[in-house]
Amino acid sequence: MIARIACRWRSSVRSAAGLMLWLCCSWPAEAAAAEAAPPGGGHVSVAALLRDAARLSAWLAEHDPEIHAAHARLAQSSAESRQSHALLNPVLDASLGNVPLGATNPPGLGFNETAIYSVGLSQTIELGKRGARIAGAELRQRSATLRVGVTERDQQSAARFALGNALHRGLRVAILQETLADAAHGADLERTRYEQKALSGTEYDRLLLDLANLRADFERERAEYDAALADCAAALGAQCDLAAATEADLAAAAPVDLAQASRQGLEKRPDLLALDAERRAAERDAELARGRAVPDVTLRVGYTHDRFVASGDNRNTLSFGVVLPLPVFDRGQHDASRALGRAVELRDTRTALLLQARADLAGLLSRKATLERVLASLERDSVPRSSSVLASTQTAFDHGGVSLTDLLLARRTHIALQLTLLDERFELFGIRNELLRVLASSAREEKKP
Repeated sequence: MIARIACRWRSSVRSAAGLMLWLCCSWPAEAAAAEAAPPGGGHVSVAALLRDAARLSAWLAEHDPEIHAAHARLAQSSAESRQSHALLNPVLDASLGNVPLGATNPPGLGFNETAIYSVGLSQTIELGKRGARIAGAELRQRSATLRVGVTERDQQSAARFALGNALHRGLRVAILQETLADAAHGADLERTRYEQKALSGTEYDRLLLDLANLRADFERERAEYDAALADCAAALGAQCDLAAATEADLAAAAPVDLAQASRQGLEKRPDLLALDAERRAAERDAELARGRAVPDVTLRVGYTHDRFVASGDNRNTLSFGVVLPLPVFDRGQHDASRALGRAVELRDTRTALLLQARADLAGLLSRKATLERVLASLERDSVPRSSSVLASTQTAFDHGGVSLTDLLLARRTHIALQLTLLDERFELFGIRNELLRVLASSAREEKKP
């Protein structure tokens, strides 16, 4: 019986895991995902999005609110850049003067014979500031553009991990579901032997305890699966459909081109480039603040219509003026110091992030190589040997050669090995996914085998 179980494990897990998930355990998880997904969000195919990075990117671009927010911030930055090119508005002023209070001189003059009307137009001309302001705004727009790429990268990595985790948990549920069904069937058969006094009560109790433990493991795993589906629905904005998804989809997801995994390539990561652009923008802010030491000139031209001609005034005159503020107290020195401090902060932040990225890259590459060797050993040696041991133990137990304890131990060992193999494959997927994030690979690059 256990030999048949082992055969079914291999065929069901590697060939038809998706179908088994749909038949055996998807309905409670789908209900949980339906509660987590936004109304009208629809469904997404886990298998399709795991295998096709461009399709995942397109879905997130349409549905992910974080990406939408990043584009909104870019639009704001673009508006600020356009605003920096605008000239200062001219100022129009008007005044009414020489309104008499009491007797006039000479006596008897009316309002229209004494009033003086004036209108003026002033324009401030910036000196040494416009270029720095425009340069800073354009650098911030570039930073916002790069930040959109950073957000897309991070959201794609998080969504892909949520998809992979849902599939991983579903496959674990499938293995335990199949194991639990076969164990329950085996317990029914052993009950007949127990009733016929061919099996001791102690051994039968051990069998029931092992079945109870399997059932508890299955329930815990199904709860984890429900949570993973809820996380997937939150990350994708739709219910995650695991139909037809298999372990092969997990293995094929997030391929990494190690040719681009270089320390020098990390310098071109969009988040590092964005920090560098923000640093240079802060330096332009310091230059703009220092420019306040050079006062801006305000030019004014005015027209006066004088009705008080009785005094000998000219009726229509023009006036010209210049306003020059004196930078005695505020010369922008404090704002310049603050901007330079911000530039130093951004420079050091970029350095720290680059050092961490280099450490992450080295650690991920080392873990990836080690995990690939472990997986190869498990698939080549451990799993076939475990299947053989389980089959021989079952045969020996059927002929009375070993105890039930030995059979339960062999079965437990084989289940644990199957789950370990699945967990190691998921961990390798997670490492590849994190490598793509660290290397800041684009969707087009991720499609390469």
